[in-house]
Amino acid sequence: MSLSDIQNMPLEERLYLMEQLWDSFKYEKETLNPPDWHKDVLTDRLKKYENGELELLSLEELKSSL
Repeated sequence: MSLSDIQNMPLEERLYLMEQLWDSFKYEKETLNPPDWHKDVLTDRLKKYENGELELLSLEELKSSL
C-alpha cells in the first residue's frame, strides 16, 4: 500500500486503519522501548511543571483554542 493509496481512502477508513495500527502495538510492548530522549523530555516537562514554569490549559480552553 502506497501513500497515495492511503490518501485516496475516505477519512473514516483512514481513521479506522490508524486505530487498528495503534492497537496492534499493544501486543508488542516488550519489544517496543521508547528512546532515551523521551525520558529526558518528560523529565524536563515535569521539572517545569513542578516549578510553575508551564502554562496549563483546561480541556475547555484547549478546545476553544482549536
